Amino acid sequence: MGHRDRMRVNARVSSKLPASKAASGTAKGPAKGPGKSATARKAPSRRAPQQARSRAMVDAILDAATAVLRAHGYDDTTTNRVAEVAGVSVGSLYQYFPNKQSLVTALIARHDTETWGVFTTHAAAALGRPFAEAVPAVIDALFAAHLVDPDLHRVLHQEVPRAGAAALLHATSERSRAVVTEMLRFRAAELGHKVDIPTAALVIVETVEGLIHAALELPRARAEAVRAETSRLVLRYLGV
Repeated sequence: MGHRDRMRVNARVSSKLPASKAASGTAKGPAKGPGKSATARKAPSRRAPQQARSRAMVDAILDAATAVLRAHGYDDTTTNRVAEVAGVSVGSLYQYFPNKQSLVTALIARHDTETWGVFTTHAAAALGRPFAEAVPAVIDALFAAHLVDPDLHRVLHQEVPRAGAAALLHATSERSRAVVTEMLRFRAAELGHKVDIPTAALVIVETVEGLIHAALELPRARAEAVRAETSRLVLRYLGV
């Protein structure tokens, strides 16, 4: 495949990618109810930083929130604790994040952007390669995306969905399925048997993600073995 062909494929993949829900900021919090804390209610609109100093403060607050979530989990994370770690007053934190939910939602959006950037960078290695090499390259990209701060990723996936952030947490998976769908459509002639491509893309991404989450709990050597076996599993599923 020549350079121009690869550019056309890349443009076709990009044009089909769904917009990131994290970037849109349209995720909804859970419904109000008796006995719910402020962090479980729908997050009020937060003030967007306009100046470099304000953006630096927001970054510091999000970095602090990351550290607190890793160390204490979602339930024991408080705005007071985050402000203390960030070295700012609680009042300053509330200027940008009215409550814990709005803070965690912004953190999820940033994490989603980081993981998606890693995925697309690694997935580009699949362009122009034989299918038997392209599939492992995409699987490696999924593994790499999940290794962006795996401790934070674990907390966000295991604890935060209870606070209404599940839609944001699925954004990367949805876009990953779009990439796999386009790859399968473009290389359909190389498959060992006829498949329903959207269904196959869903099966591949969800199966790989499940194995990745299991691998994150394993020693490094065994996790690498799981990654290699995952590639073989998908290739056999596709008949390659």
